[in-house]
Amino acid sequence: MIAARDRLVAAADEALTGEQVCAEIARALQRVAPYDAAAVMTTDPDSHLPAGGVVSGFDASECAPFWDNELLDPDFNKFNDLARSPDPVATLVEATDGDLTRSPRHQKLYAAYGASDELRAVVMAGDRCLAIGAFVRTGGAVFDAQELCDVRALLAPATTLLRRALGRCAPTASMPAPTVLILDAADRVISMTSDGAAMLSELMTGQLGVSRALEGTDPHALPGTIQVAVSHTRASRSSTRFTTRLRGRSGVWVQVHVASLDGPGEQVAVSIDAIRSAELIPLLLESYGLTTREIEIVLCLCRGLPTKEIAAELAISTHTVRDHLKAVFEKTHVTTRGELVAGLFTSQLLTGLHETTERIEDPVGR
Repeated sequence: MIAARDRLVAAADEALTGEQVCAEIARALQRVAPYDAAAVMTTDPDSHLPAGGVVSGFDASECAPFWDNELLDPDFNKFNDLARSPDPVATLVEATDGDLTRSPRHQKLYAAYGASDELRAVVMAGDRCLAIGAFVRTGGAVFDAQELCDVRALLAPATTLLRRALGRCAPTASMPAPTVLILDAADRVISMTSDGAAMLSELMTGQLGVSRALEGTDPHALPGTIQVAVSHTRASRSSTRFTTRLRGRSGVWVQVHVASLDGPGEQVAVSIDAIRSAELIPLLLESYGLTTREIEIVLCLCRGLPTKEIAAELAISTHTVRDHLKAVFEKTHVTTRGELVAGLFTSQLLTGLHETTERIEDPVGR
């Protein structure tokens, strides 16, 4: 347990991508609660849908059924339910009182594996979900109370690790241009813009401990994270459009828009474009568990507004502004306004700005 926790703490000082962080979390849990198959995914804090991550022991063909169950089937330990629960860790054996056949997820997916238990965990920052994980055991073994306790103890360093990774955005200068995909009723890519294959490669989910080189694989294969967004759109009864954020293997965040097309064939259009560093500021703030009002106040601070002007702009009292600032300082572990702005933005986003800024030798053309 101590070694697993210490590894997560040490990894917070490394410049890891979101996928690498997920791999570190998976390895840490393997030490305290061994499993036979796992999926650890970062999430878009707004939609709670997977944004990227790693899998181990699951076949790629099971991605769509797994998320169809999550989005459509009544079942136990749904990630959204865990995100609202006082306890972010749960097992399927415990939830079903030992009768796994009560779970549609077990019937449709895990029974074929000979699964004997599933542990699920969510990594939270306030009411925002930063990551989700599913860990499956086979051969009759179940997760015991001590293992669950150890997993809970790893969530705090995992949260810190994820926050650091969320604050680091890769430069967008080398990203593929905006991509448009057209999918048929079976979610197969039937048409896409010329550089679509490069974007799909960027968004492919990694296999834990396995090379992710794509040579020999289908360049039109749809990443699982996009499949989930498409499934969510098809399942929605209130809207034919949906937007979420994903993180590529290089660390670049992209925004994905999914829309159902009119006409026969149940076709869907997917547009994908990179999110610029400045647009990631709200996402970075959300990773600290800040509320919507707290984010509004921080953005006012970045504009240099004093307390009275913040209160006037947001139509709240100066006393309320100070209360919110106190909460922000506690969540972000700073003590002054200047330290807050510098810590959240200068140290996190300036590197990306430098890397995407063109240098010129003679600005006045002499």
